[in-house]
Formats: sequence, structure tokens, C-alpha cells
Amino acid sequence: RAAATAGVVAARTAAARTTAARTTARTAAGSSCSGTGWQERRGAAALASLRPAPSPARALRFRPGRPGFLGLTHLDSRVVEVFVRPCSTQSDALLRHVVAHELGHARDQAAMTPASRTAYLRARGIPVGTPWFGCDRCTDFATPAGDFAETYAQWRRGATSSRSRMAPAPGPAALAALAVRFFGA
Repeated sequence: RAAATAGVVAARTAAARTTAARTTARTAAGSSCSGTGWQERRGAAALASLRPAPSPARALRFRPGRPGFLGLTHLDSRVVEVFVRPCSTQSDALLRHVVAHELGHARDQAAMTPASRTAYLRARGIPVGTPWFGCDRCTDFATPAGDFAETYAQWRRGATSSRSRMAPAPGPAALAALAVRFFGA
């Protein structure tokens, strides 16, 4: 009987811990998407979760969600804006991806030259001569600039996926080589 009682107590204790953990998780999730400055807190958490690298941006700003845009990198001023949406409409993983992608554009602007862009195109199997930029303020996944930002984001996130439409996501060895050659790793 003592063993049965101990088993019931242990089960109740485990259930209480699980309930407490769920409550804590809900509270933490709720606080990351509410209150004064929640966009900044959520963006800062996404940034902190990325692989460390020198920031090529002069300023990284987390703004309220903006229809039609997840992020913008202003190449002339080296300012990166990330538009942070509520937790119910933008996952932490997507926000993290957007932050890393936009920092990829900033890295491109700060460190890449015409010669290094040509070398990058060759390394990724993208035809040399393909215009680097597509259009102003459009989805860039089908441009070399977007491929660079996506590949940089893949590296900073420690991910295996990329949204590039220019070339497949590089495998771990190829990504590591690209990081050393182009991302300052």
C-alpha cells in the first residue's frame, strides 16, 4: 500500500510540475507579445538566438508589423527594419529567419564587392551575369541578393533550409565553406 501511495504522489507531483511548466510557458509567451516594447523584446530574443557574427548593420530596428513586408534593409543608410507581428500570426522561427535574412542583406552591402559577388555566384552555381538585385522592395528569393541573404540566414540560424529560388540550400560542408569565404566566419 505504501508503494501504491508513493506512486500516486509521484504521479500527482509530476502532473503538478507539468501544469506549472505549461503555465510558465504560457505566461512567458504572453509576455513576449504584450506590454510596452514587446516588438523590441521579441526581436531581441530572435537576434540573440542566432549564431554570433559581427553585425554589419548600423542600426537594427524592430517595428510593428507592416502589411506586405517582413523586413527591409536600407542599403544607403545600413539600417535594418524588421516588422514584428503578434505571436498569433508570426512564429518565433519565422521572426528569427527574417532577422537573419535582413542581416544577410546588411552583410552583403557592407562586405561584398563586384568581384566577391561574382565568386559567390560561381560558388552557388548561379550563372555569372545574373543581375544581383531584382526589384526595389519586392520579394527577393529569386535574385542573387536574396540567395545570399537566405544562405547567410541558413548559416546564422544553424538551419538546413533556405527559401532561395536561385539554388538549393547548401549542405553542411558547403555552407561552412561559404561562411568562411563570404560571411566572415
